[in-house]
Amino acid sequence: MANMPHSHMQAASEPSLDLDHIEQMKRFVGFTEKDASILKKLRPVAAKHATAVVNTFYTRLSGFAHLEKIIGGAGSSVERLKRTQEEYLVQLFDGEYGRDYFVRRWRIGQIHNKIGLEPDWYLGGYSLYRQLLLPILLDVFDNKPKKVQRAMAAIDKILTLDSELAIGSYIDAVMASLRDINVSKTEIEKKVADYGHFIDLVADGDLTPRLAIEGDDGLAQLGNNLNVMTERLAEMARSINSASNAMRHTLSSVHKAVADQSSGAAQQAAAVNETTSTLVEIRTTSSQTLEKASELGKSAERTREVGDRGLDMVEENIAGMQSIRNRVEGIAASILALSKQTQQIGEITGVVAGLAQHSKMLALNASIEAAKAGDSGKGFAVVAAEVKDLAEQSEESTAQVQKILTEIQHATDRAVMATEEGVKDVDQGVILMSRTGEVVRDLKDVIHQSVLSSQQIVAAVRQEAVGIDQVSMAMNEINSVTGQFVEATQKTSVASEDLNHLAITLQDMVARFRI
Repeated sequence: MANMPHSHMQAASEPSLDLDHIEQMKRFVGFTEKDASILKKLRPVAAKHATAVVNTFYTRLSGFAHLEKIIGGAGSSVERLKRTQEEYLVQLFDGEYGRDYFVRRWRIGQIHNKIGLEPDWYLGGYSLYRQLLLPILLDVFDNKPKKVQRAMAAIDKILTLDSELAIGSYIDAVMASLRDINVSKTEIEKKVADYGHFIDLVADGDLTPRLAIEGDDGLAQLGNNLNVMTERLAEMARSINSASNAMRHTLSSVHKAVADQSSGAAQQAAAVNETTSTLVEIRTTSSQTLEKASELGKSAERTREVGDRGLDMVEENIAGMQSIRNRVEGIAASILALSKQTQQIGEITGVVAGLAQHSKMLALNASIEAAKAGDSGKGFAVVAAEVKDLAEQSEESTAQVQKILTEIQHATDRAVMATEEGVKDVDQGVILMSRTGEVVRDLKDVIHQSVLSSQQIVAAVRQEAVGIDQVSMAMNEINSVTGQFVEATQKTSVASEDLNHLAITLQDMVARFRI
């Protein structure tokens, strides 16, 4: 083990620390350039929180009256001491830990001795700083236990170096003050030798021995202080060992919990992947359903249009049938009028036929009378013969006209009957077309409802597709988060392993001390 600094100090003021000895001290506590780099990176954090940490530090001190008395007797204000403490705290994270740093820390021990602050109190101050810095680091390195572990290890090492320097400085100052004590040189040398041997044992890691104190002089007070210092170091070592054991136990539980979480997360990820695949299939089916529903909607719309056109055509047919009925009724009326006129013509023809018959009889009588008259009646006989001929022709013509009129009458009767049947057929057609119109209207209503239903189906399928897309997006996000969680648990597992190694390292360091 490296010698404590007091064996290399001058009793006056300037320490004679050489670089080799500084490196030995660093090597003993395991302080490396990596630790220095970690502390330097934390300097902005320390500067940011220095005031709050120091305020809490002095709030703790205010609970101890004798410490306030020491501060008051130091000839400085609390605010000035706070600023000095803030500078001291930030300097812990300077990143440069050469001879200048060690000399500054050495002088702090001299100041503590000068104002009467005993080692057991400022050793407790180092522990208090550690307690105050830990929550800050946990907040800065949230969910990154490995970084917290490295940072706290670096802080523990630099605080250990600071405490060694402060204690060495205190011891050196006390040793220097022994020269002024009015005791014999032999007794001083003996006590100094005893104290030196005791200090060497402590420096070698043996914290079990204690000095036998006699009297109440300065040497006795020094011995008491050394005993208290050693006891505090032993308590610190025991606390570190206990904390390391607790850390290892906790890390074992954490590691098991992380393993369980990782397994559960992996199962969840598999389930999410399977669900996502199922959603993709459902989305494909939904798309096909939407396509079919859209086609159904279009077909229903076309059917509705055809139904509308069919209803229009039925109504047009009904109107056309009504028009035909009206025309047929008009034709029937015309035929009836024609039949009446034909009858009148027949009557007139009968009169003409009677006149022709009468003229024929008159002509016959005239011929007879002309024959009786002889030659004087020849001219009259000729006229009578011509009248007879004309009468016969008229009779024949009227007979023909009568025949034609009879045929016309028969045809008219048939036409009237036909038009009456036509009117009946048209009426029946109107009734049938009206019924057809009602059926088409009902069909139109049904088709309209089908169109509305198909539109609702299309809307529902679209909404379902949107819902499936949203669920799919949510499952993708869950899948992503689950993947991140799995990755985080793996990192946490690695970090817990690293912390476990750190706990083992701390236990190994504490094992160097016999307590």
